[in-house]
Amino acid sequence: MPDKSERQKQTGSRDDLQIEPSRCLRIRFSDSSCERCRAICPAAALSLEEGLAISHDQCSGCLLCTTVCPSGAVEQQADFQTIIPQLRKVPEPVLGCCRTREQAHAWLPCLGGLAEEHLLALCRSLSGTLTLNLAHCNDCPNNSMLAVLKERLQRITASGLTTGGCELVTATAQTELQYQPESVDRRSFFRSFRNSLFQAAAEVVQSNARPVERNSSYGDKRLPQRRELLNRTRRSLPEEIQAAAQQFDHNLSFNTACSACQGCAAICPTGALVITDQEEHPAFLQERCTGCGLCVEFCLDQAISL
Repeated sequence: MPDKSERQKQTGSRDDLQIEPSRCLRIRFSDSSCERCRAICPAAALSLEEGLAISHDQCSGCLLCTTVCPSGAVEQQADFQTIIPQLRKVPEPVLGCCRTREQAHAWLPCLGGLAEEHLLALCRSLSGTLTLNLAHCNDCPNNSMLAVLKERLQRITASGLTTGGCELVTATAQTELQYQPESVDRRSFFRSFRNSLFQAAAEVVQSNARPVERNSSYGDKRLPQRRELLNRTRRSLPEEIQAAAQQFDHNLSFNTACSACQGCAAICPTGALVITDQEEHPAFLQERCTGCGLCVEFCLDQAISL
């Protein structure tokens, strides 16, 4: 059985995560029932009883928790935006896992970190066909993410949001992979070489630096990375499929029991509720709502429906 360091080379670790416990719904409101991250974690590495905590010994870096957290308390360390320019360099790009580094034009720590928002961004940012290299995933300790990722691919395709965009396919065996290395002329070669040096240096720095848990002020409002990515992507969607993107949206309403106490606006982590008038309920900004439901749980008047 491989030791801890060898297992982390094969998979990943807690260091692949960016953690901000102060944004956890259970921290913001002790009676919150949210346990999305713990429910999806195959390694039982998360605990919520005394605040958000992730075990170094158990976490294998599958990143599934980052795809369901509605407040940004757990997010990917890797910058997803940097892989899109790399994939654009070739007509038929391949996205793979950085643990294997085999036959791909760009890599993520684990493809389990691809939420539907990421898949939509890839589809609308690229052309041709994007292949997700899953050839080694069955043999990986993180293989439980395979079923989740395939289900997300099916949902995003069935929604119609991929119409007219890049086709997203998977390769679960080497024989299914149509990989062509990037071909470059002399000038492009040196530019690519320079970029590779910068990328390698960044990876060394990231691998040697242990991430520090961030703790923001309770009153700080910010959008989680996934919602920011979605909002950017949907601005470029063709008009005929804009309606399909509403599957990511939530509707919120107040009933007559609302006392306009404004507590829901204070507790909202993303700024989706904004105080406009002390005699009225807060204004609702749909593009900032992630559907976390914290306002509903917090409201003493039971005046909010989400």
